[in-house]
Amino acid sequence: MTKKILHLLLLLTMLSGCTRDDICIPEIPKTPLLIVRFYDAQNPDNFKATTNFTVVKEGEEVALFAPVSIDSIAIPLATSEDFTNYLFVNNATETVPDINFISFNYTRANEFISRACSFRTNFNDFSFLLDTTSSTSWIENIVLVTDSINVRNQHAAHIKIYH
Repeated sequence: MTKKILHLLLLLTMLSGCTRDDICIPEIPKTPLLIVRFYDAQNPDNFKATTNFTVVKEGEEVALFAPVSIDSIAIPLATSEDFTNYLFVNNATETVPDINFISFNYTRANEFISRACSFRTNFNDFSFLLDTTSSTSWIENIVLVTDSINVRNQHAAHIKIYH
């Protein structure tokens, strides 16, 4: 009987040591992703899916995801640098795929969430540089929707790509 009471007291002592900051619940927004929507260059109000599309971070050999036909993506931005360079690849399964190099530039603003969740990074002064000099270029235009990517706009498109 006393062993049960001791075990119960030990359990209560351990549980009372936990505070709200010790657990990072999944519902707390973390660092937002860059949301890209693809549009038809001939009919700018219409979405247009890509064909066998993927994204490769500069300097890496593995794509972020397998080739898909899709009209929007969410991709991570580097939180340790003020830029992220990507290759946007359309028709990735073809012998000669269509490729555009895009450099995303921003200033980082770290925001403390809690001890358990640590920090999230918001991105301000967001801009891009689209290289269209390649003979395999497929992107006609990019429109910046917002110059700030944070938890308040993390579910809305940040840029529109017309192809």
